[in-house]
Amino acid sequence: MADLLKQVNWGAFFLHVFLIVLFPYLLSLVNVKIDLGLLISALSYMALSLILQRIVPLDHRMGFRLLMQKNYEAASLAFQESWNYFNKKPWLDKYRAILMLSASKISYREMALINRSLCYWHIGDTEKALESYREVLNYFPQSKMAKDAISYIENPEEEVETAD
Repeated sequence: MADLLKQVNWGAFFLHVFLIVLFPYLLSLVNVKIDLGLLISALSYMALSLILQRIVPLDHRMGFRLLMQKNYEAASLAFQESWNYFNKKPWLDKYRAILMLSASKISYREMALINRSLCYWHIGDTEKALESYREVLNYFPQSKMAKDAISYIENPEEEVETAD
């Protein structure tokens, strides 16, 4: 549970809560009176969040579907496309808390590279997986997932410690 809580961008989370609370006030500014304002606000927020998260990271979502289907080669290509997309538009990833209502600390760019690396490992190409995880560290030197994966691949008999 502690690891999950560390992955939340709390600033973005509180921004989202603020927007939910602010929505009824904005409706009142345009003379829309709603008795269930907070409920409608929350439902509007959830709908907007789902729409944005489904529209923008299409290749990323496709990569996850292919990964779950164990089609690792196709998934690695989809994650590469996701990396390319967000690398060309870094502002989307940087402001994803507002634009896509994502409260994750881990960027789409980092997730794309991590998941591409995971695909290489599942395919059985250990060298390519290691090279790919090292590429993650070139862009994201603090990536615990990449460090843990490299440690696991290089020392499979040792148990990877988790920081609490």
